Amino acid sequence: MGIHRRRDRPFRTAHPRAIDPRPRTRGRSMDAFTAGLLQRIRTTESDLSRARDEGDDFLVDVEQGELDDLRRLAAEHGVEVGATSV
Repeated sequence: MGIHRRRDRPFRTAHPRAIDPRPRTRGRSMDAFTAGLLQRIRTTESDLSRARDEGDDFLVDVEQGELDDLRRLAAEHGVEVGATSV
C-alpha cells in the first residue's frame, strides 16, 4: 500500500470565481448606484425648493423627509454628497 498525502486544496489552482465570486462589473454597478443616488438627491432638492417657493408646507415636509432619507442612504454607502443649496 502506498502512502497517501492529504492535500489542503483538491486542485492546484482555484477557479477565479472561487477566489472572488463578485461579478467583474461590480465597480460599474456601484458607479451607477452612486450616479442614480446623486441624481435623486439633486431632483429632490429642486422639488423641495419649488415647494418652498410655492408655500406648500405639506410638500415641503414630504420632500425634506425624502431628502433626509437619501442623505442617510448616501452616508451609509460612503457616497459623498457635495454642498447643497437647500
